[in-house]
Amino acid sequence: MSSIEARVLARMEAVFARCPELFRFSVRDRSGLPDHIDPTTLEGELFIFEIALAPRLGKAQYDEVYGAIAAAISAAVSSWPEAKELLPGKTFVRYLH
Repeated sequence: MSSIEARVLARMEAVFARCPELFRFSVRDRSGLPDHIDPTTLEGELFIFEIALAPRLGKAQYDEVYGAIAAAISAAVSSWPEAKELLPGKTFVRYLH
């Protein structure tokens, strides 16, 4: 694993630490969007999908977790521009010890 990959992974693991209800999410670029989504209506280059929460307590909780993920991804790409190439197609999953 490269040092950039390790740093990005550490950022994503910090999101799991801050959001104990978060179990999984994936990151896609425009080429990975589902067919039913029109990419011309979207801004940005990276998109968050498949957020799994347990328990899921409502829209406010979902929005808070989504915001934490988006902030971590934005910070990673801002700190390490190479991360923009590493993140698409990745699924991040909480692991239990």
